[in-house]
Amino acid sequence: MRFQKTTEHAIRVMTYLAVNKDRRFSVNVLHKELNIPYKYLGRLMSKLSQAGLVEVEQGKYGGFKLARDLDKIYLYEIVGVVEGLDDYDRCILGFPQCSSENPCPLHFRWIEIQKKLKELMYNTTLADLQQFTRKKI
Repeated sequence: MRFQKTTEHAIRVMTYLAVNKDRRFSVNVLHKELNIPYKYLGRLMSKLSQAGLVEVEQGKYGGFKLARDLDKIYLYEIVGVVEGLDDYDRCILGFPQCSSENPCPLHFRWIEIQKKLKELMYNTTLADLQQFTRKKI
């Protein structure tokens, strides 16, 4: 299971902003630095801004920066804004009626993996991602 491409881009952008937390960046600079299509990135930044994860300042020296401290922004928030968290509760095989009472062949194994994924997303902050990012992305 992988994150959607847009979610990967959002995590990269947010990590880039975390590594460079004292600066603001225009969409154009982020586009060039991260090699994400310009219009696509503009829509993504708008979503992140509406969700309160980044803030934007207009003007010559404006741009995007993180809206909160690094240790107050969690991976699940970024994932939730872009793709939602519902997919992490669905049957891995796509069965609509999969449950503990009516399990699919992988149900009980998948439940353990779901718990680990949720634990990872709910316990990982941008501070964690920034700490392990050795170079500016």
